[in-house]
Amino acid sequence: MSGSTGGAAPPPSLPRWTILSVTTLGAFMSALDSNIVTIALPNIAKDLSAQYSLLGWVLAGYVLAVAALVLQAGKFGDNFGKKRMYLIGFAVFGISSALCGLSQNIDELIVFRFIQGIGASAMLATGIPLIFASFPASERGMAVGVNSIAWAVGAVLGPLIGGVLTTIDWRLIFYVNVPVAALAIVAGRLRIPSALNAKSPLAGRINFVSATILGLAIGLIMFWLTLLDVRYAILGAVGVVAFAVAEARSKNPLLSRELLRNRGFVFSAVALAIMMVSFFGIVFLMSFYFQSVAGFSPLIAGVWVAPLPLALGIVNPISGRLFDRFSRPAIMAIVGAFIVIGAVFLLSGALKDTSPGLTVALLLAVIGIGGGLVWSPTIAGALAFSRPEIRGVANGTAFTMIYVGFATSVSLVVSVSTSSLPAALSAAIQSGALTGLSGSSAISFDQGLINALLVLAGVGIVGVPFLFMVLREQMRQRKLPALTVP
Repeated sequence: MSGSTGGAAPPPSLPRWTILSVTTLGAFMSALDSNIVTIALPNIAKDLSAQYSLLGWVLAGYVLAVAALVLQAGKFGDNFGKKRMYLIGFAVFGISSALCGLSQNIDELIVFRFIQGIGASAMLATGIPLIFASFPASERGMAVGVNSIAWAVGAVLGPLIGGVLTTIDWRLIFYVNVPVAALAIVAGRLRIPSALNAKSPLAGRINFVSATILGLAIGLIMFWLTLLDVRYAILGAVGVVAFAVAEARSKNPLLSRELLRNRGFVFSAVALAIMMVSFFGIVFLMSFYFQSVAGFSPLIAGVWVAPLPLALGIVNPISGRLFDRFSRPAIMAIVGAFIVIGAVFLLSGALKDTSPGLTVALLLAVIGIGGGLVWSPTIAGALAFSRPEIRGVANGTAFTMIYVGFATSVSLVVSVSTSSLPAALSAAIQSGALTGLSGSSAISFDQGLINALLVLAGVGIVGVPFLFMVLREQMRQRKLPALTVP
């Protein structure tokens, strides 16, 4: 049965605002790193002679690690303590950031980005559960919204700081994470109570077999989407079947069977994944549009990309606050989804001009507004459907779906944007010639990016019915007797 969002406040001795501050620092760091990397990709390609498809893996490798491990990290948090896992994640993230900056070729960078994703999985799996454990039910949506502010500030500053640092040396975009990680670790050790290291009474054992099979299956599917090689599609499908069989036979499944029976949670997680496919690839795509098609410098490209995360940052805390007041917060997510889909369709038309106008910046801001209406209500709603004792696993499951959507979005952009290009231009782009495009080459690549936008918008349409299913479950839940859970 779904858990209610009502209930008693946490113990007053818990310093919830300090905990929120530490977790928001983690959100800021994660968003800053992601957006800095996106802006720097064309320069990384030039410096490391990296193929376009491999550049996608600088993002996708990180995302693959998160998607494959965030569930296990949630279980580790439930078993060994959320505080402990959160701080370990920060340490791994900081160390691997330094190693990314030291990379001498694209293969090393992808490996170290994968390790970064391992650290991020621990942070993501425990950050929001720490907030839920620290705030009363009436303030959780607000707290998630505040956490989203830090994410949005990092997302806004990411393109701008990334543009500045990339102009000097792209390696600085990774080194900047190291002092932030050190600050968060010190603050967390001193201020997060040891009480949050308590083992959950319903914590499950760690399941490395299912986690490995899941990671391989996701990776193979991503290779298929990136390279359009049917062999990877077949192997990925075999991996999905093997994962399903392993889960069915396991006495300790990776995916909570209770959550799989919880329709509200399942619909929320699936909706998040699909909407993230339609949303996350846009910044990746626009970075190449501004630098490869329009010919802007990394700094100017960062300024042009900024309206999207800026709008997202303004709307996220507002929608989080409204989550606490709306009995059916999925309505906000549905409205946001339609805004994103419509704005992406319009953006595809605006990109037909290789010299962007203010319409492009306005549409990016509108997409950010729609994304903010989708994000906070849906992720907070997914956790509200679950019982407090398994919210670590619930949060991990939700973020697994989100990051699968992220990886799929980037892979789709890479494959669709090059699939219709002339062979010579496609070969040049795949070899890393992503700057200095002009004339017919810029126009052709621009059309490929437009095609990718249309595909992302079409995926968003598929996600809308799942948001309506979430709304139906919220309406059904309101008719049930209130449960007295925290």
